[in-house]
Amino acid sequence: MYRGRKPWGIVALWLALAGAGSPTRAAGVAGLLTGAQFDRQMQQVVGAAWSGVPLREAVRDFCGAQRVAVLLDRRVDPGQEIRLVAADLPLRQGLERIATDRGLGMTLVGPVVYFGPPEVAAKLRTLAALRDEEVRRLPPAAQRKFLLPEPLEWDDFATPRELLERLAQQAGLSLAGLEQVPHDLWAGAELPAISLVDRLTLVAVQFDLTFAVSAKGDAITLVAVPDEVGLVRSYPGGSRPEEVAEKYAALAPDARIKVAGSTVWVKALLEDHERLSGTRRPAPPPDRHPPGGPAETRIERFRVAEVPVGAVLESVCRRLGLQLAIDEESLKAAGASLEQRVSVQVEKATVDELLEAIVRHTPLTVRRRGSVVEVHAQ
Repeated sequence: MYRGRKPWGIVALWLALAGAGSPTRAAGVAGLLTGAQFDRQMQQVVGAAWSGVPLREAVRDFCGAQRVAVLLDRRVDPGQEIRLVAADLPLRQGLERIATDRGLGMTLVGPVVYFGPPEVAAKLRTLAALRDEEVRRLPPAAQRKFLLPEPLEWDDFATPRELLERLAQQAGLSLAGLEQVPHDLWAGAELPAISLVDRLTLVAVQFDLTFAVSAKGDAITLVAVPDEVGLVRSYPGGSRPEEVAEKYAALAPDARIKVAGSTVWVKALLEDHERLSGTRRPAPPPDRHPPGGPAETRIERFRVAEVPVGAVLESVCRRLGLQLAIDEESLKAAGASLEQRVSVQVEKATVDELLEAIVRHTPLTVRRRGSVVEVHAQ
């Protein structure tokens, strides 16, 4: 076991097991891994041991040698010492072992490893996903501001207020609520190219804050993170939706689940949804649609007979990579039901023409905003 103050021997041991090359830290933001390379690196088998090494120093050197970005929440004591052996584990599990040993939570926000309070880490990816959903309802030009991946780095003694102001200014956004961020001095950090949604989330969450976006997408307001955080998703229930709901309740005991017709609706953390859908990493973003975008996509032929309108809309949106947003309150107030059966037959139609045909003989209206399909009662 290494007993010095700098764990370079430990890092070299990790590299020998993982076959990653020389034990040097990433050459700046440009050297940090993202995408498929990051995913593969997180699965590499590692072995490491620390004794009397400060936490910040250990995780920075350990992750830096793998070209993986790491961020310690401001509430984490960076000087607490690690005495830990993590042998023959995938990198992700090794990082989780460090977090558990220190009573912390660990999660991944895109290609960034986050260490922080367990209750914050548990909500973090869901918070980012909620903001991502909201942004994708904005006009295309506004969406681009929030979704364009860019790196983020700051030097030692940077203040979070300055960081938030800089992020807003660079995107041409007005920023309100900054008075909720107390004065603080942060250690330097380097994060790879991630969306503005993720950059803002990673800074704001360290003060138990998130942000609200204006309807035009030209302003953001810092707001408190709500006590309950969850994403609402719908799942096909088949012929036995109640059984499907029971199965989901066992897999995600903290989720809120209800059955509406043949559809199972679930409000839960992103990790729970990934468990329900059988994936560990997030599903592809909802705006990944056929080449050319939904506005240019043509439907050669579509035909259904006597199928619940909600099921038809869900199926079409899933196949076209669109996100379905249903205003359940307006449907309830109007007495409209997604279980109303419809028959649809169209040929050589645009996506919008198909959506209009689906709801034509129902009390529903449908409107597509980019990759989001909004459904309301008339």
